[in-house]
Amino acid sequence: MNVLTVEELREMMICVCDRVAAEERRLCELDSFVGDGDHGVTAARGFRAVKKVLESKRYQSMEELLDEAAETLSETMGGAIGPIFGSIFEGAAESAAGRSRLTAVEMGEMLEQGLKEVKMIGGAKEGDRTLVDCLAPAVRALKEAAGAGADLSEALMRAADAGAEGVEATKKMVAKKGRAKFLQEKSLGHQDAGATSMWIVLKAMSDYCAGK
Repeated sequence: MNVLTVEELREMMICVCDRVAAEERRLCELDSFVGDGDHGVTAARGFRAVKKVLESKRYQSMEELLDEAAETLSETMGGAIGPIFGSIFEGAAESAAGRSRLTAVEMGEMLEQGLKEVKMIGGAKEGDRTLVDCLAPAVRALKEAAGAGADLSEALMRAADAGAEGVEATKKMVAKKGRAKFLQEKSLGHQDAGATSMWIVLKAMSDYCAGK
């Protein structure tokens, strides 16, 4: 797949929503090691709400679609994670302004802007044991693949693979953000729930494009 249209982006986002909702229990289990065990419930609630919105209408622009997803996540997920996930899609919407199609290069730019937004709102950096530890290497891999001429499917596959490595790396990190930071060493040996949910999003995006 070389190019993603507005309607295909809507379909891809619905795929993302279904995948996150399906992993609700697993995400809660991961969160229970160092948090209050509700990350899966929170994430699933937000993405189910996004799916409901996306299924109710068609969009004329990618910016409009992503803005609506960002707003819905921020309003329905609750807690700290809602604005964090919302900021990713807000940044993506900003990058997608004026575009009716996305190539691998443009997808890299879009996710990079999402990464910048989430770093700004949450103050997290790589090594802090957050979803940034998944998203940052994924963005690098996507942009590198796109720069080498990979199509959208291949670039997103590389991004998902790099994100998976980032999630695995969180098992060796001590939390520095959120509730988990108060448990310090107890976070060792368990992958971060937020990084895992970010990877689920990336993997669903990759799988959608691979199937087209």
